[in-house]
Amino acid sequence: MPKALLTDRRRDSYIVRRDASPVRSVPKEYVHLHEAGSVLVANWSALGGGRYAVTANWPDGGVFAGSVPLLLTQTIRQSTLLIGHAELGVPLAHQTLMEWMDFSVAGDFYDPKNKPDNLFIILTFKPNNPRSLRVELSILSEGRLVAESLLDFSWIAPGAYRRLRGEHAQVAWDAITAPSPVAAHTVGRAHAGEVVLAPTPLPDRWELRTDVSRSALYDHRVDHVPGLALIEAAYQAAHAMTGPGHEPVRVMNTFDRYVEFDAPCWIDAEVVPNPDEDIVRVEVTGTQNGERTFAVTMDCPR
Repeated sequence: MPKALLTDRRRDSYIVRRDASPVRSVPKEYVHLHEAGSVLVANWSALGGGRYAVTANWPDGGVFAGSVPLLLTQTIRQSTLLIGHAELGVPLAHQTLMEWMDFSVAGDFYDPKNKPDNLFIILTFKPNNPRSLRVELSILSEGRLVAESLLDFSWIAPGAYRRLRGEHAQVAWDAITAPSPVAAHTVGRAHAGEVVLAPTPLPDRWELRTDVSRSALYDHRVDHVPGLALIEAAYQAAHAMTGPGHEPVRVMNTFDRYVEFDAPCWIDAEVVPNPDEDIVRVEVTGTQNGERTFAVTMDCPR
């Protein structure tokens, strides 16, 4: 991943503190959320040259329950959507897609004692084509670089999206049921309602639980399983493989096709060889109707 100098990032965060207007109330529509209380981002500022800065606040509780993986992926997602709509002219009516997303995070950032009050996010946007952007993103906490991300972000007009989705464009949410979860502690969660994996006869295979009542993952009605829910499934599968105390410091996500609500999605995980002996690499794959839907690779310290 291309890296700007840390001193440049600190300078950028200083510019935001000095020049940004009073905290703006970000419209929840800009980050594609129904509940305003789930919006993490606030101020934003243009830095020039396709670069922007966003501030964010992580709540102690709320729907994300203090989960660093959920808060981190939501911060990346919301920052990108905010700048796309507020500064780059991406129409609010268009469907947006994150085709792939890689990110790394400092290992000590999982420690609750290091919970940030304020975050500064520096984003650089580069066009891939008229409807797609490459985004480089850095997250700072108190001037310290704590996470980085690289992703491709695209959008599609409503009519084209309806044609693409076809019979899957409408989903009867009230008819969606989820199988019983695995034990919460085995996947690093405190409560059964947070678990997105259901058991199968195989120890390294699970069925994805699409529990649409969980607002942290299903804030509003959508016609496919959100990418955030798939990343959460990968986190939980990796935890089941490595055990506690091995939070991922690098995550690489590829989304191949939509995960639908009308058929089981199988989550498979395996530990694969890695040249770095201090890192356990877990590969997680989602399969539906015999086709791969997404793949996530997680590097976890031993």
